[in-house]
Amino acid sequence: MKKHLLILQLFLIALSFCSCEKFSDDEAYEAKDANSTLVIRTRAAYAEGTGEESPGEISYPVNVYIFDNSGKCVEVSTIASGDDALSLKMPEGKYDVYAVAGADADSYDLPTKGNATKDAVLELKEGQSHGDLMTAHNSVTLAYGEVNKLTLALERKVIMLESVVIKSVPSNVEAVSVSLSPLREHLLLNGNYSGENGEHVVALSGGAGDGTWKSAEPAYLLEAAGTATVKVSFTVKGTVHSYSYTCAEELNANHKVSIEGTFNGDGLDLVGTITGATWEEPVNIVFTFGSEGTETVVTPDDDGQQPGTDVPTEGELYKGCYVLRSATSENKTVYTLMTAKELKISDFEEGNNESLEEAVNAGIAELSISDIPGWRLANEEEINYVKEHWEDIVDDFDRFYEEKIAEVDYFNATNLMLYWDGTENEIKSYNVKSGKTPQTPKPNDILRAFTTVTISN
Repeated sequence: MKKHLLILQLFLIALSFCSCEKFSDDEAYEAKDANSTLVIRTRAAYAEGTGEESPGEISYPVNVYIFDNSGKCVEVSTIASGDDALSLKMPEGKYDVYAVAGADADSYDLPTKGNATKDAVLELKEGQSHGDLMTAHNSVTLAYGEVNKLTLALERKVIMLESVVIKSVPSNVEAVSVSLSPLREHLLLNGNYSGENGEHVVALSGGAGDGTWKSAEPAYLLEAAGTATVKVSFTVKGTVHSYSYTCAEELNANHKVSIEGTFNGDGLDLVGTITGATWEEPVNIVFTFGSEGTETVVTPDDDGQQPGTDVPTEGELYKGCYVLRSATSENKTVYTLMTAKELKISDFEEGNNESLEEAVNAGIAELSISDIPGWRLANEEEINYVKEHWEDIVDDFDRFYEEKIAEVDYFNATNLMLYWDGTENEIKSYNVKSGKTPQTPKPNDILRAFTTVTISN
């Protein structure tokens, strides 16, 4: 009996050990699902060469996305302020951590845990504008039971158009706007960009009769997609007159951009500055706009040729246009082009400026060469140049006819040519052979469109 009782006691003790061991295994299994702790803090990245002792401010909220080793998003969380740190229980393993600062759910369609990918687009909602966007990325490996503290260094991904001021704007200008293009179109979760055709247009407000027009508030923009162009547009009696400058400097993220321009009666001189946004050193750029027109900058290939065509030559045809003249300064050459074709403008009410402008605009659109922008009327300086060189121009056009070059109309210097009188701010006609006093346009006066192309040397 005692023997049987001893065997029963031993059996119960063994059973008890087995039960305890099984409970311990269950605990370990459950803990394995979240056996490590990841603590995430953020700071703004330091700039190189600025002597800054501390980084700049961070835009909140900071949205944090965590991807496992297979590329699946396993966690989405938010750091609401600088006083907060994110503490997450995570299984052991390797993770990619991405953060986006300055993008709130009211302005952006943000990726969710279910659809997030590393190259997901941070899409602006309709009617919203960009904030002070920053991104960061880091990889981290969590060991079993480890507490890992990760600090993400956020880098700014936007430029700031801080202010735009245009001075000495003529009193008859109805509206002034400034555009900056091409810009990146989208920011991705991984900090890269997509799209290269973005444009930002800011409408300026006129001052109290002093001719100064200003932007209302700063704007955050994605950085430029390569070489940027600034265009200033004046609207006069419904007609838009634009002045453009192609920046030699790169408009990269983390810079503030300020533009100040003064209209001098014949053209537009702009002075712009790009200053560092906390981290970057200042960069200064200067804009100079030509008279009554736009300037297009083309970067040549390594052999000095414009991509896909020859460099313009005075007195020859370039993409079907007549190269009237050229002027070289520093590292670029500006070519003035005139259409080889002409139109007789007749479909307008004589003495009605608005009717004339509509007819001229329609004619310029018809004459324009599609792959060269900025077509317009000749200005006073250009029409005088035509007068001074009309014999050479006639000889060139006679040669084109002898060589049977297509799409060229005979240049008749005795006809009245239309141009823009910047002093009177209206369209006039001029006889470039006789040089008589400018006339009020009449039906059948000649229209040839003009533009400029700038090529880096």
